[in-house]
Amino acid sequence: MSPINYPFSLKLLSIPLVFSLAGCHHAPAQFGEIEKLYDFDHQVHYRQVQYNDNKFAIRIIADSYEAFTRQSVFLLRHSRHLCNHLVPQLTLKNGIQRFEKLPTEPRPYQPDLYAEIKCIAP
Repeated sequence: MSPINYPFSLKLLSIPLVFSLAGCHHAPAQFGEIEKLYDFDHQVHYRQVQYNDNKFAIRIIADSYEAFTRQSVFLLRHSRHLCNHLVPQLTLKNGIQRFEKLPTEPRPYQPDLYAEIKCIAP
């Protein structure tokens, strides 16, 4: 089997292309480092900290009262994704909103939804 002979110009062009693509990979954050992320499916901005392989903290940035349901569903799904085959145990620290079907006064500013996630064995 004979090797494929590419023109020299193509070989010369491929070297910078390989190096430029190698620099585009995502480097995971170190333990304890805050990552600013966005989930396109749920349309949520969030901050995530990984303390170790089985412990995380997530702060979902509050944008509106109506978005709380979407943020809550994201929190459940994302915690399941983070824990892989383990069971996520959520501790909600801040941001739980009261539900009022027909409020009589304007709703105050809602704090960010903050939760700690611990992955435990089933």
